[in-house]
Amino acid sequence: MRTNQVDINLRAILTTFEGFLKSPEFKQIAEDSLALVQKTGYSKILADTSRIKIIQRESQQWINEEWFPRAVKAGVTHMAFLIPQDYFGKVSVESTNKPMAQRGDIDIQYFTNEKSARRWLGVNSKHP
Repeated sequence: MRTNQVDINLRAILTTFEGFLKSPEFKQIAEDSLALVQKTGYSKILADTSRIKIIQRESQQWINEEWFPRAVKAGVTHMAFLIPQDYFGKVSVESTNKPMAQRGDIDIQYFTNEKSARRWLGVNSKHP
């Protein structure tokens, strides 16, 4: 499974988190997405967390203390999250992002389908 891709039509990084991810796995996916932001100069990330079970506390702390500040410096301005239908997964994703969402350095929105997330990011999902 490819966890990070560049979508040139959307001008965004697509990243996928799935299952029960241990902290090193979670961090690697997040680091790889940030590397693609830096390489492409894109300011938007579409994060598919719809199949994540829970985000470990260690990963939550790391994302807020280390990853989000570096993402802001790299120019990330918008993040669309496809959220899990599972209650615990949904709460885990939303609580992880809550400090950044409250600060407002990155505009974070949650979606239940990819089409809506793509529309919000400013590009329709049609491909040539």
